[in-house]
Amino acid sequence: MRKNNSILMILIIVIIASLIVWKVDTPNLISKNKEISTEKVSKKVKKESKKIKKKETSESKSSSSTETSSSVESESSSESSSESTSSVQPSVKYPALQNYAGKTYYAVDTDIGFPTTFTITSDTETLVFDGKHELIKSVVLGDSGFIALVGETGHSMGTTLSFEFRPLGSSDEVEVVNQGQYLTYSTTMPE
Repeated sequence: MRKNNSILMILIIVIIASLIVWKVDTPNLISKNKEISTEKVSKKVKKESKKIKKKETSESKSSSSTETSSSVESESSSESSSESTSSVQPSVKYPALQNYAGKTYYAVDTDIGFPTTFTITSDTETLVFDGKHELIKSVVLGDSGFIALVGETGHSMGTTLSFEFRPLGSSDEVEVVNQGQYLTYSTTMPE
């Protein structure tokens, strides 16, 4: 019985000793684990921050190159648009008259009962016959390439302005129809 008591006593002492050792070392272990996990986390954070910085750097480089290329594209497109607008007249009311706008046409045959000159203003809103302005109300593209201009009532040529012309080869020479008569007008002044 004494042996059992001594074995039991030794077991109890070992258990108590191990509990004391465990109790004393546990805070040390916890702090060591915390230190180790903190180091691991800080290393991961450093690695991730390096990756993020690399990504940001590469993204900023690519975005700056994209911005540069887009600015180059916008500059080239603005140049091409300015080139195209230089040939196109601004604020044209009737696009069908655009090729004739701002030009003065002179009658090739001056012995006619019709105005000797006519001009379509650069904004294509007015037709000028021998210096008299007639407001254009509408433009109609007719048969055989004729362009018909209809104007306000009560103008100098009667109650309703009806004027038709078509190009003869180019916009510098046109054929005007006046009461069944075909008259040639040119941008070149006759001698």
